[in-house]
Amino acid sequence: MDRKDIDKSLKWDTEKIYKTDEDFYKEVEEVKNLIEKTKAYKGKILQSADSLYDFLKTDEKLERKFSKLGVYASLKSDEDTRVAKYQEMSKIADNLFANLAQELSFITPEILSEDYKKVQTYIEEKEELKIYAHYFEDLFRNKDHTLGENEEKIIASFAKLSQNPQNTYMIFSNADLKFPKVKKGDEEIQITDANFTNLELDSNREFRKEVYEKYYTVYKQFENTVASLLDGEITANNTIAKLKKFDSARAMSLFSNNIDEKVYDNLVEVIHDNIEIHRDYTSLRKEVLGLDDLGFHDIYLPLVEDYNKTYTFDEAKELILKALAPLGEDYIKKAREGFDDRWFDVMENEGKRSGGYSSGSYDTEPYILLNYNDSLDSLFTTAHELGHSMHSYYTRKTQPYIYGNYSIFLAEIASTTNELLLLNYMIDHAKDEKEKAYLLNHYVNSFKSTVFRQTMFAEFELEANKLVENSMPVTAEKLNQIYHDLNVDYFGKDIEVDKYISTEWARIPHFYMFYYVFQYATGFSSAVSLSEKILHGDEKDLEKYLNFLKAGKSKYPIEVLKDAGVDMTKKDSLQKAMDACKEKLEGLKKSLEK
Repeated sequence: MDRKDIDKSLKWDTEKIYKTDEDFYKEVEEVKNLIEKTKAYKGKILQSADSLYDFLKTDEKLERKFSKLGVYASLKSDEDTRVAKYQEMSKIADNLFANLAQELSFITPEILSEDYKKVQTYIEEKEELKIYAHYFEDLFRNKDHTLGENEEKIIASFAKLSQNPQNTYMIFSNADLKFPKVKKGDEEIQITDANFTNLELDSNREFRKEVYEKYYTVYKQFENTVASLLDGEITANNTIAKLKKFDSARAMSLFSNNIDEKVYDNLVEVIHDNIEIHRDYTSLRKEVLGLDDLGFHDIYLPLVEDYNKTYTFDEAKELILKALAPLGEDYIKKAREGFDDRWFDVMENEGKRSGGYSSGSYDTEPYILLNYNDSLDSLFTTAHELGHSMHSYYTRKTQPYIYGNYSIFLAEIASTTNELLLLNYMIDHAKDEKEKAYLLNHYVNSFKSTVFRQTMFAEFELEANKLVENSMPVTAEKLNQIYHDLNVDYFGKDIEVDKYISTEWARIPHFYMFYYVFQYATGFSSAVSLSEKILHGDEKDLEKYLNFLKAGKSKYPIEVLKDAGVDMTKKDSLQKAMDACKEKLEGLKKSLEK
């Protein structure tokens, strides 16, 4: 569809950020002026408790205005990646961020050059500074990894350059990459990133195979280009890690949220201890589908025949709100407002960014991008992204700006908890054994995709980084081999690991998000525990969960999660998730037999 032909109620309301594009450009000038005001504090930040507080409030005003700019530019750009005006607007925001980072690179070195006790004295002296106690505790953890002012300024000056691989990949994959058409009867269908999975649900195996091969042939054609982009992304992160005296890029990434690297390693170890669950599910798929040569074009197909239930967006909305009722009246009231007040950009349109996400800033409403296609996956994506946005809403409503966001480590928990509450509701209200089997398959398949698959991605990312760490070339051939071997290990002997799936890494945008993917798996595992507490626990368990949504960055993420009742520093939380998946897999087998 053309965007102009989509009903207004199905498009997000960006006028709540800026009434017109001209207002965006006015705000750009205000941000530039605030950068100059903030620069005036150079050498004076810690002169006194008053000067520290004045600096913090000026810097906050700057950050809040810039965040609005960034959100608006991103939303408008993603509406249609072909519109030059909004691509230019996005570049203006990127350039402004690079300038901001460079001009204000003196701040952290200047603060960390002082004794932490001096800051603590100021906090005791001035009441308004007390709220910043945890912020400064966290900041001073970085002292050993913060360079001098000149060195930090040089690193900041390369910010735009280091973002180039990610930005180029996103434009390449969303705007420039063109996929062929396929024939379905008398109809010609244009393959896109957004409809690929839906096409792979088709019951005609030859059609699925044709879609699969044509889709991945496009990525295969550009695998050397994408390998070069990924090399640039990884090299930039590893270079910064070395300069900042970290043992590795992974150590630097996890350090930012005070996450011990053993959390990452525990995940990989627990997955391999339970790898047979994933292989067993693959074997079950081969058996149920009655195939001698199971392929990756068969892995999206539901194991229950002729059950292709669809949901309009309005139906999805009402079903989600019913399923989330255990979260309480206040939660449901605000979630309904989100649907009605145009948080969502619902439909796919020409040039629109693929996938789905939740966005927004401290001073805007949440914004949710979808490419809704009436499928079960679209239903769950809607619940997932709403979970992100409700997490953001409660955090921003409860916390001051300094703690008004949540750690990336916690980012996938609320979203996945929403999905699990929806799935449990649907299983409990299944009309018959066939529907129950269909939904149990969705649970196991979601676990496979979110825990096993994302951990496989995490292993791939780690191995790709090791190439750079060991000064080895990052080539398409090497990346294909790493990805091929991981697929063989994870899926086992009952599926053919072909040349097409070995290039799948080239279509994964999350590899440009710097050790992000492992948190999908830890988040899902945490959500399994939390959803069980919400459904089967008492009022205190619900209160703990709602407090989790409100905590933001007021504590370290591991502590926030512990307060909610989940300790991810230990393997047992991960193992409980594995056990839950195994139980659902056994339930699926029984339902399929019936």
